[in-house]
Amino acid sequence: MRHFFYHTKMISPTIKTGNLIIRPFKTEDAELWQTWDTDPEVQAHMPEPQNTHQDISEQLEYIKECESDEEGYYWSVETDRGETIGTVSLFQIHPYHKTAEIGVVIGNKNYWGKGVATETIRAVTDYAFSKLGIERISAEVEESNLAMKKVFEKIGFREDGHFRAARIKAGKRIDVFHFGILK
Repeated sequence: MRHFFYHTKMISPTIKTGNLIIRPFKTEDAELWQTWDTDPEVQAHMPEPQNTHQDISEQLEYIKECESDEEGYYWSVETDRGETIGTVSLFQIHPYHKTAEIGVVIGNKNYWGKGVATETIRAVTDYAFSKLGIERISAEVEESNLAMKKVFEKIGFREDGHFRAARIKAGKRIDVFHFGILK
């Protein structure tokens, strides 16, 4: 039996939690991303090399690319007062295997250590399991990102892989931990 998947544009819904609104990207988010993308502290645990300032048109193009992605959902994270403080994505969704990956960036450092990443990941994980039929979600965490390791563990993700020397940061090879959670 052959399986055919007809891809369509995935439209990110709005997810509300007790303190957050996880909503589709807006054009005005692009300026915040420029700030977060060039902040060494925010970028310290991102898989890409340190970013340089981009023209706003490149950021706007990224929004369009996310909106047309056939294998992912992309959101901005807002406080219940309407302040945009980060982004979260559920990507590489595989409908046959019912798997996905999750990534989060809390770009506003005033919200670090306040449970925002936990609340965000928990909400998107719950949405993926209850509304999308996803049965396994994966995440990667760089070895020095101890806070994010704790977040995933608190939610119920388990470490299921340790990849030695998997990335380069500041010219040095670093380890990456792989986490997963089942429905």
